[in-house]
Amino acid sequence: MPWESARSAASLDLLSGGRLELGLGAGGFPHAIAAMGGERRSPGEAVEALSEAIDIIRSMLGGAGSAIRHRGDHYTVVGAQGGPVPAHEIPIWVGATKARMLRLVGRKADGWLPTLDRMEPGGLREGNRIIDEAAREAGRDPREIRRLVNIAGAFANERSGFLDGPPEAWVEDLLPLVVEDGVGTFILMTDEEAAMTRFAEEVMPALREAVAK
Repeated sequence: MPWESARSAASLDLLSGGRLELGLGAGGFPHAIAAMGGERRSPGEAVEALSEAIDIIRSMLGGAGSAIRHRGDHYTVVGAQGGPVPAHEIPIWVGATKARMLRLVGRKADGWLPTLDRMEPGGLREGNRIIDEAAREAGRDPREIRRLVNIAGAFANERSGFLDGPPEAWVEDLLPLVVEDGVGTFILMTDEEAAMTRFAEEVMPALREAVAK
């Protein structure tokens, strides 16, 4: 539930010294959601529910000591207590690829976080266009919305594909996503410590230098 997410996020932010960023989605895995007792919604209903959830979460995070009220089609909150107060203003990042979700990002989110290998060619550029348009219609500056991307790859001595090769090949692959598509943050999807270390120490410094040039 949104109010539980807000309180958990605030508590984790306090415990981590203000390092939490909250990622949300509209339920890309409906069977898994239903298996855990969640509601099974249509794609349109899922977007509407997420929109309501963002409003509730923001109210809970910023309304310590006040009674939070919300009556919507998917969630109802009648006088719930806001808070605790997080250590910093927690940004809300939304994972999205479809137009309705992208427009929601433009209206309400602080960041767009898609997964690169689930996108069609040109998906970042088209997504940015939809988000920017929705942001301007909502009276927002599109530049306020951070652009992030989940990526996956493999390090090897020789290049054999996109994000599959030595660190300099990774830099070559990621550079256009920064300078042409506005991506400011890459999140490497791996549990391998060696891969994370090489990404942090060999790829990112070289990528920053290449962007600066």
